[in-house]
Amino acid sequence: MTDPHPRLTAVIAALEKVREHLADLGDDDTVDVTTYNRWIGMLDGVVEGNWKSLALDGDTIPASEMLMHVDAAVAFLESHQES
Repeated sequence: MTDPHPRLTAVIAALEKVREHLADLGDDDTVDVTTYNRWIGMLDGVVEGNWKSLALDGDTIPASEMLMHVDAAVAFLESHQES
């Protein structure tokens, strides 16, 4: 079996870049959830458990709400890196 940590690290890094973009957006901006969900989908076979519950429903959400989801996902994934 290959080491899952490089992909996990890559997904975290990608989500942190998404976070940087979100932080630059205004309160009235909405964002498409597709990019976030694509990175979450990269966890298939890497993170055990119910990681699919991190995926977001719908098409767009307020940038501030997406920022909260990205922060929570990064914290969740970092905890898996340590285990």
